[in-house]
Amino acid sequence: MICVITEDTPQPDWSPQRAVKKRCLIYAHWDINGFVDPFVIHALRQYRPTVDRIVFVTTNYRLRSRQLEAVADDILVRENIGFDFMSWREGLQTLTPHAFDEVIFTNSSVYGPVWPMERVFQSPTSENGGLWGMSISRHHTPHLQSYFMAMSQWLLTSQLGQALWEDVIPFTDKGMVIEAYELAWMERCLAAGVPVDAIFDARRIEGIPVSEHVANLVRWPPRLALARLYRRAVRRGPSNPTHLHWKAMLESGVPFVKVDLFSRNPYGMRISRVYDWLQRHTDYPVEMIRRHQARLQRQRPAA
Repeated sequence: MICVITEDTPQPDWSPQRAVKKRCLIYAHWDINGFVDPFVIHALRQYRPTVDRIVFVTTNYRLRSRQLEAVADDILVRENIGFDFMSWREGLQTLTPHAFDEVIFTNSSVYGPVWPMERVFQSPTSENGGLWGMSISRHHTPHLQSYFMAMSQWLLTSQLGQALWEDVIPFTDKGMVIEAYELAWMERCLAAGVPVDAIFDARRIEGIPVSEHVANLVRWPPRLALARLYRRAVRRGPSNPTHLHWKAMLESGVPFVKVDLFSRNPYGMRISRVYDWLQRHTDYPVEMIRRHQARLQRQRPAA
């Protein structure tokens, strides 16, 4: 059963900053403690000037957040099945067809936006008229990564768009969700002649400069285990760009960094570089990242 909470308090008039397109944001949320973390509230506030409606869909909302209720137009609390794609599907079902020029699907797996979204929505990528997002990965198969996807009204109301969302079912295995949806949707769209684009396309990247490899590896005191992990990951071939190419993605205009870049660090990189880059080049409050990561660390089972 879905519980819908609607905020009746009048929202501020964002019209002076509003983009030309009428947009809806559907934000998928999950938190191990059922808590809406400050980095999530910050993200929604960053989106607010550029979207006309925010639909917040959560599968674990145990601690009420008045800050969330002040910034989101609708809050949907649903059963924790089907992962983010089911959350987005449920959120999409609350919308009136043709009500928005574009619908954005994103989630709590990223920190950011680290600068105003106006910069992103003014980029040529956002005008492709079909499906676009932040990054296209070559990992497994070329695909648009699902932590941020935007669909035009034309695509959403087309036979293909309706089929994409009607095909979403409550898988209990995350790997099946990734294979059935994230890895497949870009190919299905391209096969139907629908344009797909991203701000960062890993297919256009020939490699990582030697200086970047050195910066990722060098740390004091030396951590040989992490150095070996990094070298193995690089040799394996196509990698997740949100991890290995985090710096190139930010420099290309992607205003996000992945949460698990910090929590898992799957390539054994020097994470202090990410904090340093954000502090030098953005106004993003990196202490929110540190506090969130500290909370995640406390939840890890003892080895």
